Amino acid sequence: MSIEIPNLAVRATRRVQRSTVRYLTCPFVDRSDRPLIVHCGHHKAGTVWFRRVLLDLAVPYGLRYRSGTGRPVTGDTDIAFFTNTRRFDRSVTGPRRFRGSHVVRDPRDLIVSGYEYHLVTKEAWALEPDDAYGGRSYQDHLRSLDEHRGISAEIEWFLAATAVEMRQWDYGQSEFLELRLEDVLADEHGSFDRLFRWYEFDDRAIERGHGIVERRSRRSGGARKSHPIRSSTPGEWIDRLSADHIDSVKRGLGTLLVDLGYETGPDW
Repeated sequence: MSIEIPNLAVRATRRVQRSTVRYLTCPFVDRSDRPLIVHCGHHKAGTVWFRRVLLDLAVPYGLRYRSGTGRPVTGDTDIAFFTNTRRFDRSVTGPRRFRGSHVVRDPRDLIVSGYEYHLVTKEAWALEPDDAYGGRSYQDHLRSLDEHRGISAEIEWFLAATAVEMRQWDYGQSEFLELRLEDVLADEHGSFDRLFRWYEFDDRAIERGHGIVERRSRRSGGARKSHPIRSSTPGEWIDRLSADHIDSVKRGLGTLLVDLGYETGPDW
């Protein structure tokens, strides 16, 4: 008890400080009509980067950040961040007005990035024993394979998980700004300027946001030191996917690459 009470006091003090800052400051153009900010992403599509930028921007304004879990967003939430779209549906926001962002990445690069990441990640789900892999974890399963077979296994995982989310997402929702990670990487300043204005931030908040983006730039690996960025180069899949990998991806993705604008036809 002697340890817990000080911790409770510290948390209570921080809540009061954050509430005071939130009351005295506002990053939005219209203080009387503050939108809920909703971000939806996909595994290995810049989620750590976007989360870090929004967290850094939330602090000076006392904005309340919550990770999206699929449950209704609490009324005191200012930023709801969903690392994958299967946890989001429109009912979780209730009647609140919101401004959202959704980021995709070339599925072929997601596969390569995912394969490399899952070999070393410490995320609990990848380390848990799984009957599908003979009682081994997904990570141990990947490590037991050579790269060619490992990427094949990653393709299977991707098609059963992230590809389903990307295919089921409604890309016509008026509240969401649709972004491709490749476009954001090519023009960080312009892309985040567009995003911050979409969120209805005022000019001062946008200027502060640009400073955060510069500090957290993907070019310098500044998203999070414990989450290093191995590669963000679009088209990395060209040198990593074999002919039979590509055949599997084509069969599994169907028209998704064309639908997302990464290809103009099926013969890529």
